[in-house]
Amino acid sequence: MSSLMADRGESQAVARPQRPKPASAEQRLSLWLMTEAVKMDLGSIVEALGHRLSAFGLPLDRFTVSFSLLNPSLLGGAVIWRPGKPPEFSRYDYARRDLGLYERSPFKVAYETGNWVDIDLRTTPDDAYGIVPDLKAEGIAHYTAVPMKASNGDNFSLTMATKSAHGFSDEQRRLIRDILPALSVVTEIKLLRSTFQEVLAAYVGRASSREIIQGTVHRGQVTKVRAAIFVSDLRGFTHLSTQLPAKATADVINRYYDIVVPAVEKHGGEVLKFIGDAVLAIFPVADRGDSAAVLSALDAAREALDTVIEPFIVDEREIDIRFGIAVHLGNAAYGNVGSGDRLDFTVIGRDVNVAARLASLCSRLGQNYLVSEAVAKVGRENGRLMCEGGAHEVRGLDDPLSVYVPDATDLNPEADDGVSQGITFVSPI
Repeated sequence: MSSLMADRGESQAVARPQRPKPASAEQRLSLWLMTEAVKMDLGSIVEALGHRLSAFGLPLDRFTVSFSLLNPSLLGGAVIWRPGKPPEFSRYDYARRDLGLYERSPFKVAYETGNWVDIDLRTTPDDAYGIVPDLKAEGIAHYTAVPMKASNGDNFSLTMATKSAHGFSDEQRRLIRDILPALSVVTEIKLLRSTFQEVLAAYVGRASSREIIQGTVHRGQVTKVRAAIFVSDLRGFTHLSTQLPAKATADVINRYYDIVVPAVEKHGGEVLKFIGDAVLAIFPVADRGDSAAVLSALDAAREALDTVIEPFIVDEREIDIRFGIAVHLGNAAYGNVGSGDRLDFTVIGRDVNVAARLASLCSRLGQNYLVSEAVAKVGRENGRLMCEGGAHEVRGLDDPLSVYVPDATDLNPEADDGVSQGITFVSPI
């Protein structure tokens, strides 16, 4: 028995641990993309990847990741990295969609064929692709567009360019090919979150979208907000909508929105919703105080009302775009209302109703700009002229509503106490 054990022991070789092979460049890059890069924003990812690829020997002078966007004003975007420079963000405006930029780009060929597009700038004519003159001006000798595909079918791409006459070697191209799956996954993750944020902001506003993303998604989940409440109302839209073709009607209301919304956003307001032909916005008081919020709202209203509106002709008929703006200062409940899984993120409360009634008085009294007593008080304290317009009965309020016309210097130029008296309201025609 012992001899058997001895013979058996002698016949067994001692196994030595094998030293693991060092990870290849593509394995190291793919691991970095899936573990470290996924925690970064897309701009930082492109910049860091550009540095890493250069360290592995790629002669990169320009490296980009391009993508389409689900955004009301943008078709797509790109992050562009160049050695020694911070990443550059390029945008492709929706308004330029008819200029043929995509039709003349290497991306179109790459997306439609699924193949890499290699361009030797030394032999490529300027009119081959729209980007060729810019690349030549940058001193680029070789340019490659590499298509990538998201899991939902959306297209995005990687491009690499070099000033080297030798271009990119087969080994360097193989490295790019091997890391594409990891890069595609990470890019898609970043774009999905960005798309979610952009689409949500387009429909509920940026401040509301931030609240929702942070978890304010349950009915009745509201907070109290004090704000200057801004309501704008388009005049005669109901009549226009019965007289004009559907597309012309949409063009009219969009032109009106293009006047009011930029003014609100420029002065720090948040457009919460479009209610038919009305715009509801708030200028939150927060930590800056009543005066700052009210003055911002007044400045936004004045800027919108002073905008020069180009003539709008439909079927040889000139459309007059007229609107009224009302501003009130008060408190509201800000958050979710609705039923079941269908919610609306908005502001509600008595002071919101007061602002809406002020807006209706604009039309009834033939004025394009009215504010409440609370706003007039703040305005006067800050040197703004406020002309008294009396108290008026309005639906839904027990007491008459006192109104004021801001900046009404033409009504009583001699007033020096911030209050002008004796407005004669004219009913609208």
